[in-house]
Amino acid sequence: MDPKLKALVEQTNLADLLPSAPQEMDLRQPVAPPEPARPQPARSTHDALQVTFGGTDMVGKLANAPTSGRVKTFAMVMFGGPTIVFALILLATVWTAPGNSAVALVCGTVISLGLIGIWPYLLFRKREKPST
Repeated sequence: MDPKLKALVEQTNLADLLPSAPQEMDLRQPVAPPEPARPQPARSTHDALQVTFGGTDMVGKLANAPTSGRVKTFAMVMFGGPTIVFALILLATVWTAPGNSAVALVCGTVISLGLIGIWPYLLFRKREKPST
């Protein structure tokens, strides 16, 4: 080594300039198991549609409880409005698309009419009172 470089290294405090060696981490530590997922509450109902549609819990409560006509009308606009508009667009698309087969016309019409009628049926039907 060059004597000038050797003298410079002796005068310089290398411990302050160079980083210390990283400490080794013990990676063999126990890991806590994740918390189990909470089960969904059981639904006790006779309405098979409440399993399929998420909004029918609220609609079922509107249909069961003595509710004013204003609340049911508001729910009909909020739930049924977009569904009915979508179904009418689907119906118009099915009937005006060129080259549709008879099966496509029938299936599209049945699905559209089902979408148009589902929310009025769920909101305004007369539900049976649970027997106690």
